Amino acid sequence: MKQSVNLQGINILPVSMDEAMKRVTAHIPKRQGDYFCFTNIHVIMECHKDHELKATLNKSTGNFPDGMGVAKALKMLGNRFQDRVRGADFMLKTCEFACRHNLKVFFYGNTEETLALLSKKLRDLYPDLMIVGAISPPFKDLTEDEDDAYVRQINASGADMLFVSLGAPKQEKWMLKHKGRIAAVQLGVGAAFNFLTGQVKQAPVRMQKTYLEWLYRLPQEPKKTIYRMLLVPEFLCRLCIQMVQERIRQ
Repeated sequence: MKQSVNLQGINILPVSMDEAMKRVTAHIPKRQGDYFCFTNIHVIMECHKDHELKATLNKSTGNFPDGMGVAKALKMLGNRFQDRVRGADFMLKTCEFACRHNLKVFFYGNTEETLALLSKKLRDLYPDLMIVGAISPPFKDLTEDEDDAYVRQINASGADMLFVSLGAPKQEKWMLKHKGRIAAVQLGVGAAFNFLTGQVKQAPVRMQKTYLEWLYRLPQEPKKTIYRMLLVPEFLCRLCIQMVQERIRQ
């Protein structure tokens, strides 16, 4: 089984979609709230400013290469694996697996409208999928009592997998806080809810594979897309420095 590799101080698993599935499903019977994160350039660069986020990622059960930039960087560092582990695609694959193995799923985060659309979309795709609950928490810091009530609701549902959509870095920190308190495996899939419901249109596969996904998303989310593209030059500079340092060590 492949070990995590260091990318700019973050431990990331250089694995394919199938290998990622094996990692996640192996932790379901443990009922310990193990959490998995999906990394892109934005998340990596935020870690350089937010040391709490960096520590949170490095305490996770596994970090997958969600973005094409991260997957390419891992390959440039000498790791061999197929494609990337995109959050929205992984969520569909996980729900299909849940159907075949009678597993229960729960959704946490985003808006009530999105959660309703998501539940309908997934039930249309997988009629036998057991969706045992969904929570849209208020956009504020929860009181201890409110948080405890949500934890009890999730655990009482018997959920095996909890999909979390709070956006980075909030969702990663939330999952760490709830590891050991929530029984279900936690998956921080971020914008996957919005992609799967069609609220944010997904780029054609060809554009994704040719690193042009940002161009497709630019008209939909101009501020977010421009901000993230401005992070790329520094990411590449840091990658080059790491490659040189590793070459010297070797």
